[in-house]
Amino acid sequence: MKKLIIPIGALLLSNITYAQLSTISSNENYIQTKTYLDYNGTAPTKSLEMVQYFDGLGRPKQIVNLQASPLGKDVVTHIEYDPFGRQVKDYLPVPQLSTSNGNYYSGPLGVYPNTYGNEKIYSEKVLENSPLDRILEQKQVGNAWDNKPIKFGYDANADGEVKKYTATFNYTTFTSSLTFSGSYGIGQLYKNTVTDEDGNSTIEFKNGQGQVVLVRKVISATDNADTYYVYNDYNQLAFVIPPKASVEADPNTVLNDLCYQYKYDGRNRLVEKKLPGKGWEYMVYDKQDRLIMVQDAVMGALKQWLFTKYDQFGRTAYTGLYTSTQVYGTAGRAAEQVLADAKGSNNVTRSSTVGFTNSGVG
Repeated sequence: MKKLIIPIGALLLSNITYAQLSTISSNENYIQTKTYLDYNGTAPTKSLEMVQYFDGLGRPKQIVNLQASPLGKDVVTHIEYDPFGRQVKDYLPVPQLSTSNGNYYSGPLGVYPNTYGNEKIYSEKVLENSPLDRILEQKQVGNAWDNKPIKFGYDANADGEVKKYTATFNYTTFTSSLTFSGSYGIGQLYKNTVTDEDGNSTIEFKNGQGQVVLVRKVISATDNADTYYVYNDYNQLAFVIPPKASVEADPNTVLNDLCYQYKYDGRNRLVEKKLPGKGWEYMVYDKQDRLIMVQDAVMGALKQWLFTKYDQFGRTAYTGLYTSTQVYGTAGRAAEQVLADAKGSNNVTRSSTVGFTNSGVG
């Protein structure tokens, strides 16, 4: 029997407070924990006490929360495993009829009808018979959900099932281009399907790098809502094509009105983005890769930037508006980035009076 006690209490400067734990008489492996809820160095009155029991393989098998129910009785969580060592059932905590001072309960589930009636008190998973242990079905707690499982499917794409878009980025001109290049061949993408309790299916397609290429919401047998995710040459998310744009033969015709666009600098930092129906937004970073300036189309017309100043611990010290001399656009953002890179530090320090020094911007 291995016994481990962890007291969690208050340590005073002048003396040490020792945890007064319940006495447990058991030949089981367990960890006993007591957490004090009030600050009283001599006689704390409020605490939480828990005992976690383990089997011979070191796996948790029971959790006893001492006197945790509204009636002051123990609350026990039962944990069990299938023959392959997998936890396929998750039980609700069951209030007991008494308290055993943290000792192990041999049959804690026998009294569950007193609290839950005839309801099923556990959620359960159906796993596939393979070392991958992937979930095939998952049922929630309660009798009402017993015949409404969440279903999971694992497959590969069929030929022509998913459109193929290509994004290229030119650092010289700092422009992105989106090209439709047919469709993916059979078996080129992972296909994962989730069907919820109401029979609604969501299909997710991923490439070999684990990047989501398409999320498909199945509306009917003949209609889907497809959202495509397009990555550039550097594996950065460059475009998001929502359902209304994905039905277009050429999404470039609705790129500015319906699609999401993103651009990155040479340090993989997002520096430009465009949301559907909005103008371009620009971002500037300091040498620590902290976002220090943001500008949208409205601010750009006034040559204004929203700036953020940080202290030496990376905490926001203050924010404000900064009026620039640069024009709104890619060139103006690049010029502001050069100025930010030339600063020795963007950290502000507290002065002798209330406030901070103004260093790092402007």
